[in-house]
Amino acid sequence: MLVNFMLKGKITLLKTGIYFTFVLMCRKSHFLMKHRTILYLLALLVSLINSPNAAAQAHPDKPALVVGIVVDGLRNDWIERYWNLFGEGGIKKIVRQGTGYTDASVPFLLADIGSSHASISTGTPPALHGIVAETWYNRLRKEETWCTRDYLAKTIGSSDASRTPANGNGRHSARQLLASTIGDRIILASDYKSKVISISIRPEAAVLLCGHIPGSAYWFDNTFGSWITSSEYANSIPSWVAGFNLRNSSEHYLSREWDLLLAGNLYTGCPPDDNDLETGYYNQFKTFPYKLARIRKESLSQDFEVLSLVPYGNTLTTDFAITAIHEESLGKDAYPDLLWVSYTAIDEVTRRFGPDSREVADALLRLDMDIQRLIYQVEESVGKEKALFILTSTHGAAMDPDYSAALNLPGGFFRYRNAMALLNSYLSAVHGDGKWVESYLNLQLYLNETLIEQKKISFSAIQDEAARFLTHFEGIARAIPADRLLSGEITSPWDGMVQNSFNPDRTGDLLLILQPGWIEEKNSDSDSRSPYPYDTKIPLYWYGWTIPKQTISRPVTLLDIAPTIAHIMTITPPDAATGRNLSDLFK
Repeated sequence: MLVNFMLKGKITLLKTGIYFTFVLMCRKSHFLMKHRTILYLLALLVSLINSPNAAAQAHPDKPALVVGIVVDGLRNDWIERYWNLFGEGGIKKIVRQGTGYTDASVPFLLADIGSSHASISTGTPPALHGIVAETWYNRLRKEETWCTRDYLAKTIGSSDASRTPANGNGRHSARQLLASTIGDRIILASDYKSKVISISIRPEAAVLLCGHIPGSAYWFDNTFGSWITSSEYANSIPSWVAGFNLRNSSEHYLSREWDLLLAGNLYTGCPPDDNDLETGYYNQFKTFPYKLARIRKESLSQDFEVLSLVPYGNTLTTDFAITAIHEESLGKDAYPDLLWVSYTAIDEVTRRFGPDSREVADALLRLDMDIQRLIYQVEESVGKEKALFILTSTHGAAMDPDYSAALNLPGGFFRYRNAMALLNSYLSAVHGDGKWVESYLNLQLYLNETLIEQKKISFSAIQDEAARFLTHFEGIARAIPADRLLSGEITSPWDGMVQNSFNPDRTGDLLLILQPGWIEEKNSDSDSRSPYPYDTKIPLYWYGWTIPKQTISRPVTLLDIAPTIAHIMTITPPDAATGRNLSDLFK
């Protein structure tokens, strides 16, 4: 690398100069007698400079620790919008001192916590890694499939040992992920000596970032308020995890209330706190301050779920990540380590209050404080020049359609239940009574294959028929038949994004794209999954190690993250990776 070459050149010149000075001084015998101390120090300096580790200590060839910070649902424009409210050591530090990509995006549809985390770790889109969404419809089982659910896995680490076998919160693995991850490649390349740890409140994020080869994936058990893993990753939790759980930090945070950090007038551009447009928590808690114990009492489960829906969930995640850094001695040996930290509370707040709310703004300020704390602990423990940070997001967020309407902007709620009922009635009128629509999930429609075969109807023909009908429904921009995706006939403005999203075994028979500003009607104030910039534009920043201070405006995607880490580590990228190495980072 250029930095190392320049450093070595300077060292060579310095060594040469010291050597000649030393020789000239030695020619004078009386100097040897009078200045033994000086000669000793010069000789010591030469030996230090001659050490093979001298250059490496300044800028190691590889970072000792890579810290990937993934914020679920972080819109790119929020960083500029709330810039003046951020502290100096968190997001601002990463942006000011690192490399930022101003045109980073998600290159596929249906971006959510499942599809995007899998794409970040594998460097390939859902079409290849198979995680088309957080959930999809399983035709064989006739049921909704959770992307990481594994009924063969067992919960490891529940705080209630007597109830652990019955606790299904740990039944997760990467079994349904069809590609390897960057974590898998790092472990293999180091002969299992590097450590790969992923941490998130949500199991999907932790599992899909970690991968297949047992690293360490930890997520939060909403039932018992502890950090757990599954038998796919460990037979027992480390003592430090058990010790952390014994602190009862989750109970501590649930005893707090969430109020605004700053004076209300500083949250500019946000609608009033008390308004009728927000869904809030459980359709009743909509204004500051939020007393978490009371919200927990009113929830159906009355467990620790509330903690995952508020900023304190991010804070608890940071506490656990910092403990992992110290207890696992990350970045302390010759084998590079990888730590993924996925913050998911921002997306939960956005869905309940909308992206323009004071709740989201305050949650972002608190997230900035958590990131600042994480950066400080890593740099104190490992060193800035040995640590590499990555900050990115899974997707953006759509404006609350009710708020859009109040501003006279287009948008609305797609009433998918009505649409499916009308489609079923239409197909029944044309082809005879029956349940033609077998399932609908996440803008995907699954037709009844058995009924269609019984009626001896062309599957492609009925897909086209259903698509033509649905495109006339309010809120739908495109209804794309799966058979046309298989044959490559799609000519929409988003053909590449659609193809990247399509997996023939898991994607529905019709894939829907809504009109700009429209979201599904799901008791939510926001959503992602569209091809529009408010959903696809994401932040992407690299900071630390040898990363230069610069801003890059060329288009990049989140698929480029894993191949770039592989390049930095000089290892093979994940097997299905289609992303590119971000060569700008090394100029």
